[in-house]
Amino acid sequence: MKYSLTLLLLFVLAVGCKPKLLKGNALESKLKSTMKNYLDTTLQSGVTFKIEDVIYYSQVNEKNYLCQFHVHMNFKNKDTLGIVSASISNDFLKVERKQ
Repeated sequence: MKYSLTLLLLFVLAVGCKPKLLKGNALESKLKSTMKNYLDTTLQSGVTFKIEDVIYYSQVNEKNYLCQFHVHMNFKNKDTLGIVSASISNDFLKVERKQ
């Protein structure tokens, strides 16, 4: 009885600690915030930007998201709207820009 209770407790902990998969608007906002953090650290100082929207595709085998962000940027009285392509890992820790 004691062993089955321990096994049940371990099973509950394993299931309860599994991270939730994000979907829909929550996933889009997490992708945007991940890209915002990346751009904050890699762009020159003085560049301001706003991420307008994101188009993404989940690659299950490679465990990442292929994304295209529409970004509005301002720098030295110039502004532009462009597309930034990137690959973001499923854990949202690694961002790799695509050309």
